Amino acid sequence: MAIIPQEAQELFKSVDDVVFTTANADGQPNGSIVGMKAILDDETIYLSDQFFNKTKANFLANSKCSVVFWEGSKAFQLYGTVEYVTEGDVFAAQSAWVNAAFEKMGMPITAKGGCIIKVDAVYTSTPGPQAGAQIA
Repeated sequence: MAIIPQEAQELFKSVDDVVFTTANADGQPNGSIVGMKAILDDETIYLSDQFFNKTKANFLANSKCSVVFWEGSKAFQLYGTVEYVTEGDVFAAQSAWVNAAFEKMGMPITAKGGCIIKVDAVYTSTPGPQAGAQIA
């Protein structure tokens, strides 16, 4: 696993949405926009599932994924491995937060499950000579 650099953690927390990319067993890619997200620790992120259809089918067939996020010209990619959860302490805590947030917005949406993503590598996508370089 890789340690997510502090700069990447701060940006992940500050952006509204991230792009969660998966691919099916045949390699067909899919990208989903995810707003309900959290950092669990220096090596792990959580993405909440309310609407994953193709995405869920993909990571159940192929657990490798990436998460891309940016603001202005600062950008990162996290490569990782998905574990899908629908019960347990992590899911209970995250779904309580997600469900409360949707309720506050007046939206009748609840968390169906969640993706615990163990980060395998971190890359910078910030323009410049280091663009695309692995940083963790």
